Amino acid sequence: QQVIREKGLLHLGTREAEEDKEYLVQDINGIKIGMVCYTYEDAADPNTVAPNGITMSNADKGLINAFNIKHLDTFYAEMEQHIADMESDGAEAVVLYIHWGEEYQTKQNSQQKKMAQAACDLGVDVIVGGHPHVLQPMDLLESTADPNHKTVCLYSTGNALSNQRLGNISYVKTAHTEDGILFSFSFAKYSDG
Repeated sequence: QQVIREKGLLHLGTREAEEDKEYLVQDINGIKIGMVCYTYEDAADPNTVAPNGITMSNADKGLINAFNIKHLDTFYAEMEQHIADMESDGAEAVVLYIHWGEEYQTKQNSQQKKMAQAACDLGVDVIVGGHPHVLQPMDLLESTADPNHKTVCLYSTGNALSNQRLGNISYVKTAHTEDGILFSFSFAKYSDG
């Protein structure tokens, strides 16, 4: 993180100290965008944090934004609080970057759909997913809490750079891992703000 900051870059999802904010609010061309990033973790013990199956030490587990599929109510409560905090910091739009889903599956699973809808209902405007190492569909979700709110959700961007080429790794059975996209989106304000 220190090197990233020294290079003038921003980062999401991790922090140097537990008291650091778990999100960013950036003014981008006059619009304040709130951004938060989460990764899945799959520890059986709810007091253990294991992002992508790698158990973290007790000293470090509070330095990463992670959600446990078995405890999504905790994730939703955190997201609700993050959104409120970002809005009080001036955020006019909210973007969630999320590491989720099943590797090598070209369709989103039911858990991703459920989580995406919950994030939409909480007020997230854009969801950008990763982890499956293949492209997955994009969706336009409608909030069940606010009929005027919609969320763009890209379930997986695939691979940008990877050694997961067909023929390079035994468990890669198709060339789908060789595909990836750059996903850009824009926010605009009406003249009345």
